[in-house]
Amino acid sequence: MKTKFNFSQATLSNLATPSKSEKHYIVRDSIQRGLILMVNYGGTKTFYFRTKFNRKKIMIKIGMFPYVSIEIARNKAFLLYNGIRNGDLAQNKPILTVYELFYNEYLPKYAKVFKKSNTWQENERIFNKHFATLKDKNVNELDRNIIDNWHKNIGHNNGLYMANRCLALMRHMLNMAIDWGFIQVNPATHIKLFREIARDRFLQPNEIHNFITALQSTSNMQIKHFILLLLFTGQRKSNILSLRWENINLQNNLLYLPDTKNNQPQQIPLTQQAINVLNEIGIKDTGWVFPSKDSKSGHLESPKSFWKRLLKNADIQNLRMHDLRRTMGSYQAIIGSSMNIIGKSLGHKSLQSTAVYARLSLAPVRDSMQKATDEILKY
Repeated sequence: MKTKFNFSQATLSNLATPSKSEKHYIVRDSIQRGLILMVNYGGTKTFYFRTKFNRKKIMIKIGMFPYVSIEIARNKAFLLYNGIRNGDLAQNKPILTVYELFYNEYLPKYAKVFKKSNTWQENERIFNKHFATLKDKNVNELDRNIIDNWHKNIGHNNGLYMANRCLALMRHMLNMAIDWGFIQVNPATHIKLFREIARDRFLQPNEIHNFITALQSTSNMQIKHFILLLLFTGQRKSNILSLRWENINLQNNLLYLPDTKNNQPQQIPLTQQAINVLNEIGIKDTGWVFPSKDSKSGHLESPKSFWKRLLKNADIQNLRMHDLRRTMGSYQAIIGSSMNIIGKSLGHKSLQSTAVYARLSLAPVRDSMQKATDEILKY
């Protein structure tokens, strides 16, 4: 294979993936001096500028193909080549603050294009709340110590989980900044994440009676119905909040989720208790199951204050709404359901078991969910 040729969209797109033993290989552009493309075993293709100056090897990342076009890569390589020859690379580095990177580049050019709306909105919420001490700093002034101390402070003040979410967002922002040509290295790359302990909380048998009693005594029927559906379906909060009547099939007792965290539509069996809740709400032909005139989305948003009052009235500590999803799975395990059945009912995705899930009949899934629901309500 030729290692030096005129870079074009077709030639770069058709480059073969190297073998596992080869790991990667490099091809050079015959038009722009110093411009190379590294093709990795995983299939990624990355532009670099590579040269020697004063007997020193220089290699600077430009960005990933095809997100960075050949024209942009050549222009960047040209600027880097001249900058090195003139002894001044700094003049070619754009000055961009962390705030400008997020709001002018990352949010409109990546997050809103490739992420779901609830995901990029959560990114924005995290940025506004936790990036305040860094937002006015220039991106090219960030270093490992600055980001490491910022990460640790968030861990101390807001918890390890949130600190890791913030660091993950920062890493991705800076990786994209490299791809877009604003910086050459990512100072957040090798900062160690805090160790997270997997949460295993679910409604215990001695808590269920108080929880159901406190829920039944509320006068807010909409939120009561919402929480009961969380418990009886085992689905994610966002899926139930955004549930539409058109996606409920009461003839076959199925719940259709067109947009899930796994980016795959799913069908979830409805237990008799879940059907009773839907009947109590009142079946409609169109629109949200939980509409709201006060929210931008048009449907009910997470009722956090109600949840706090509910737990207080039920005298239950340290329980999250997401733990109701875990409750369904836990009681299925208690009654002896297989992991494949549980995964199917909760809409889990697994490389090892996806094929098995696809072959499963929904009948045993519904039976398992019904038995689990009956087990929950017997206390």
